[in-house]
Amino acid sequence: MKIWVQSMGGYRYNPAFDEYGKTMEQQCAAAARPGTEVFVIGLPVHMTERDRYKSVQYFHGAQSFNNMLRAEAEGYDAFVIGCSFDAWMDEARELLNIPVIGIAQANLYLASMFGDLFAIPTCEPHIVQKYDQLVRKYGLESHYLRGPYINQVSMSAISAALSNPEAAGPVVEGFKSIFDKAVADGASVLIPVPANIYQLYTKMGGSNSLNGVTILDPVAVVIKFAEMMVDLKKMGIEVSRKLQVYGSLGEDLRSQLLNMYAPVFKINIPEKKTK
Repeated sequence: MKIWVQSMGGYRYNPAFDEYGKTMEQQCAAAARPGTEVFVIGLPVHMTERDRYKSVQYFHGAQSFNNMLRAEAEGYDAFVIGCSFDAWMDEARELLNIPVIGIAQANLYLASMFGDLFAIPTCEPHIVQKYDQLVRKYGLESHYLRGPYINQVSMSAISAALSNPEAAGPVVEGFKSIFDKAVADGASVLIPVPANIYQLYTKMGGSNSLNGVTILDPVAVVIKFAEMMVDLKKMGIEVSRKLQVYGSLGEDLRSQLLNMYAPVFKINIPEKKTK
């Protein structure tokens, strides 16, 4: 089985994301079953600290479309959207014939199964607002402990702390404090968002349990969901193809669509390889 993980950072293009990307690869390898190959990549153009805006997310998503098509053409069995906001997941499920899994959706649903109330420890107010929207979209309001639980620190500072133990200490202590607050408020599951918070927390000795409360590894969870969805597809069970749900374009319409809009969106259309 081959899984493509699309990060919305700059891994493989921007050295600032090297530690984050390599750590994510380690998380994927630890979670994947024997025989599963996972490829992690970011975006060639990434506006760091500006992806709180929907317009910036649009351009990030547009770049990932080329990789979606490439992944399917190169024989990958599943495509994981590693963006914390599940950017363009619905469109990707229409466009591709392989399973597409969003990291937020996978973790939110698992959290609702693993406990009663889940909380989202994070680093920015806009992430809380976005998860308010996602929780409503996925119908999980009754399981959501909003807080908010924010340790105000930049994404760049978290990424830098991954490779700098001296800088990591104060950042991790800040997150431990909001973890404790969420637990005291009644959370039974924590989902750190974005995923590099979990990376930093565990690198400094944190575990998946805090006073009986489960702390999810967002990357491991989405990899296991990807494997499951590939297995289910082989059994003939996949996402609904009802129109206005994840209606499949079909090969002819998809080809026509991509060729028609290629001059406008500069879409790279790969030649599809057979497995």
